[in-house]
Amino acid sequence: MMAGMGRGPAPACPAAQGDDARPGASGPENIVVKRTARSPRLPHANWWRPGVYASGPAVLLWIAARLPAPWLADLFNLPNVAALLNHGGDTVFVAGWLASAAWLWFTRRRDAAPQDPRQSQADAAAEPHDHTPHRAG
Repeated sequence: MMAGMGRGPAPACPAAQGDDARPGASGPENIVVKRTARSPRLPHANWWRPGVYASGPAVLLWIAARLPAPWLADLFNLPNVAALLNHGGDTVFVAGWLASAAWLWFTRRRDAAPQDPRQSQADAAAEPHDHTPHRAG
């Protein structure tokens, strides 16, 4: 805790603050720090995370699918468990990267409203040009 920041509890009434307690007094006990509100939207920079984090379990499933067939049959009591593990790895991998693609798509920056191209050309023509000649002539 920083010294002099006055983070203790505030007095309940102005009379308890002393003689120089007045509205708008600027002292260390009256400092208010405004917190910036967090955006409820997903951050655009983290679009890759679902795909990368799903790739780890997918690789583990693919490795497990390549274990010897008798080991897998004894472990899971299923005859064709290698195909199921391989398919599960494919599913997890694709689902993770589809989630990344959806994140990237839904957090993209969009223009406020589509504009008519003829209107934007008219606006550009109406703007005064601040052009100075390169040489005196």
